[in-house]
Amino acid sequence: MKYFLKKFKGALITALVFVVLLGFIFFRNTEDRPTKVVDQSHAFIADGEVISIEVHYPQSSVILEREGDGWFLVKDEQKLSADKKLVNDLIEDIQNTDIIGTVPTDEVDLDQFGLLSAKAEIVLSTEEEDHNFIVGDKIPVGSGTYVYDPEQKTVFVVEKDYLDEYLNISFLDYRDRGLFDFDSSGVNRISVWSGDFSADMFKEEDEWFIDGQDEIFVDDKKIDEILWVFSRAKVLDFEDEDPKNLKKYGLDEPTAEIRFYEDERIEGVVFGKRKNADSYFIQSDSDDAVYSIHKSLFKIVPKNIDHIRVR
Repeated sequence: MKYFLKKFKGALITALVFVVLLGFIFFRNTEDRPTKVVDQSHAFIADGEVISIEVHYPQSSVILEREGDGWFLVKDEQKLSADKKLVNDLIEDIQNTDIIGTVPTDEVDLDQFGLLSAKAEIVLSTEEEDHNFIVGDKIPVGSGTYVYDPEQKTVFVVEKDYLDEYLNISFLDYRDRGLFDFDSSGVNRISVWSGDFSADMFKEEDEWFIDGQDEIFVDDKKIDEILWVFSRAKVLDFEDEDPKNLKKYGLDEPTAEIRFYEDERIEGVVFGKRKNADSYFIQSDSDDAVYSIHKSLFKIVPKNIDHIRVR
């Protein structure tokens, strides 16, 4: 037993020495990159509603502008709908930045923080001012990220995964992929065409009917399913913003059409040919662009009267 106690005691002493050495190395690294604790109430960006955002990556840039409650991507003098939730989450994450400490930049070389080859430079603008900052490398011990504020000439240390989900996405990832913007409960008319079949359905006192075909009883659950699917439909790919040849996508001779009427608003989509085994090319009534969507949307479009009537 004494033998094992001696072996354990020796191992314990070795472990303690190793921990002391690690601590020494850590503090030496800290001295090389000095930090100091700052007031946690520091406002990382100025108060006020953000009206525009620029994200400059090493090889590309994303420019976003607010219009009312919505956001748009600006590209080649064209405005494209942006993912409002994604943009608002980005703003919120920046406004809620948790500052761990700062590094006096007059004592160090900025290049060692990864700021000269930064992941991104972000510019947020309000009515009063612009605020920009540069996201650099993670700190050596991996518990934070360096962020440089050129106006304050200060390198901040913030949380380690700071804005990672926004710094590794492309221009298209900022696009709004929602196909429609209607409230399914507010739709009171649906028109559909597919091959030799066409129908104009209307809602009256929470029941659906087919215009001109009073003898046919419509399956309300089937209509609710169509509305549910289309109101939540997402674009898979943005194929062509300004198509010159619709024949390429089969949209010169559509295979099906469906439109939804909500008060004075009309939103619809035209289906072209299959892109592949899982998707179809489409064109929305709202613009000339060509998109692709999952085949389930084409599948749920009624192809004959049996698809929508009570059996």
